[in-house]
Amino acid sequence: MRVIRTVLGAAGLTGAAATAGWFVLARIQGDSEVGYGPCTVMGTGEGSVHAEVELMNRGREAGVVRRVDSVLVEGPPGRVLATRKGSQPPERGWWVSNILQPGESCTAEIDVEIVGPGTGPVIIELDVHEIGRRLLVHRKVRLTLPIGVPAPL
Repeated sequence: MRVIRTVLGAAGLTGAAATAGWFVLARIQGDSEVGYGPCTVMGTGEGSVHAEVELMNRGREAGVVRRVDSVLVEGPPGRVLATRKGSQPPERGWWVSNILQPGESCTAEIDVEIVGPGTGPVIIELDVHEIGRRLLVHRKVRLTLPIGVPAPL
């Protein structure tokens, strides 16, 4: 019994040392840091808006943008879909993961569809699920988008 406890204790200490070493390595060498760039409204209509948001890796290592969740925070009831521009998803709102090297960027196409009555701007929240040296990092931002305003020519 004492041998089993010793082996389990050694395994636990080894795991803790490996985890601490990983955090030190990430701090010394750096990590990915996916940030939000400018938001551009591409078009609006009655009950909808289409915008694009640039996502850029500002870190020192490559990172994976695994998913972009989007939610409607304020405004009339509706749904928000985020799709990676240039991907070929099976449907709108399906995020196709991609790897971003330091300095690279991708564009998220945001579609807001209003299903209930109401006017005025909507506030949406985007949540990027980023995987780098750290297992999973959530980076959130809130955007205000106009609804029912004609797009500039």
